Amino acid sequence: MDVTVLCDAVAVFPEEVGVALPGVGEEGWLLHFHSYLVVGESGAVLVDAGIGPAGGEAAEWLGVSGRLPGLLGQVGVGVEDVDAVVLTHVHLDHVGWASDGVRVGFPRAEYVVQREELEHVRGGVTYDQRIRPIEEAGQLRVVDSTAMVRGARLLPTPGHTPGHQSVVTERAILGGDVFVHAAQARRPELTYVYERDPARAVTSRREVLALAATLGVPIAAAHPPAALSSTGDPVASAGTAEDVCPPYKL
Repeated sequence: MDVTVLCDAVAVFPEEVGVALPGVGEEGWLLHFHSYLVVGESGAVLVDAGIGPAGGEAAEWLGVSGRLPGLLGQVGVGVEDVDAVVLTHVHLDHVGWASDGVRVGFPRAEYVVQREELEHVRGGVTYDQRIRPIEEAGQLRVVDSTAMVRGARLLPTPGHTPGHQSVVTERAILGGDVFVHAAQARRPELTYVYERDPARAVTSRREVLALAATLGVPIAAAHPPAALSSTGDPVASAGTAEDVCPPYKL
């Protein structure tokens, strides 16, 4: 099973990191927006769907646009080749390429989301503009708790959102926004101010760190520039923190 890092964009977070993550003193918080392509004998799975194109909500918010379809093309995968799209959660910077509000972005894929997450976002703007077309097309798979998707295991990791989930593979744990900053891997008690349930988020971070240590694999989250070890050290990157790097394998 191969895991390829696809960096949809790099952008400065609109707030200082010390405001969004009290206890971290640096300024100019530079976020990566990673999706992950997991390819095995059972098919191709995309974990998270990035910022999306120019003109979308996330692109307007961050002042950059995504490039995910082109990155997939660089590794020989078309949007029609993706068998499943796992959404770690339904925030606008993770579902930007999921649909364009009318057409489904990955026409052959089943989209997988936790039931608690779907109920949390149903009726909101991001649901209406990105998820509703998928549900109406009959391509939305709703799961409860743990499940398997093309050989990868889904693991509920709530806190950032009520139905946040991570993806466990033999190469890495794909952690979405369980860790929004590398400092949280060293200090899991650091609370991101936009976590829906901070106490559950801390618990999820500790559980993911323990699992990564047990499995001996890194944690590849959406926003830190590099994958992280269970002790919080960077372990894999194809460029500097400022780079929108080419696709690379973990």
